[in-house]
Amino acid sequence: MLHLASCQWIQWHEKVIITGATGTGKTYLACALAHKACLENYRAQYHRLSRLLQDMHLGRADDTDRKLLRKMSKIDVLITDDWGTSEVNVTQQRYLLELFDDRYQSRSTIATSQVPVEQWHDTMEDPTLADAILDRLVHNAHHISLKGESMRKTHALRSIKPYDQA
Repeated sequence: MLHLASCQWIQWHEKVIITGATGTGKTYLACALAHKACLENYRAQYHRLSRLLQDMHLGRADDTDRKLLRKMSKIDVLITDDWGTSEVNVTQQRYLLELFDDRYQSRSTIATSQVPVEQWHDTMEDPTLADAILDRLVHNAHHISLKGESMRKTHALRSIKPYDQA
C-alpha cells in the first residue's frame, strides 16, 4: 500500500486490480488512490464499467464514442469499477480493447470487481478479444484482494438503535 500511496505506479504506467466481496471497500480504495493521484497533480476519472460501455454504445450513433475514447486514453488514472457483473458483448469488447490498447504502457488503470480475475474471461462473449483485453489489463498490475464483512452491513448494525433505547 505504501508503494501505491507514493504514486510511483502511475509514473511507471502500472495497473491496480482490486477484488473482494460486496462492501469490502474496493471502490473506496480505488477512489482513495485516485484522490492521492490528484493531490500529486495527476488526472483521474471514475467510471462504472457497465455505464461506460452504455455511453460508448450510445455515442456510436453520433460519433461521440471516438471522442470519449480519445479523452479517456489521456487520463493518468482511469478507474473502471465493477468488472464481471454483467456480460460484455463483442462490440463492447472492441471498445475495451481500443481503450486499453491506447492506454497500455502509457497510462494507469484501476479495475475493481467482486468476481475473481480468473473468471473475467467467462463474462466476455468473444474469447479472442477477451484474451487481448485482459492481456493489456491484468499483466503489469498490482493485485489486491479484500476480505471480510460488508462495511455497509457493519456500519448499519452500529447505527441501528434497539426500540427500547430510541
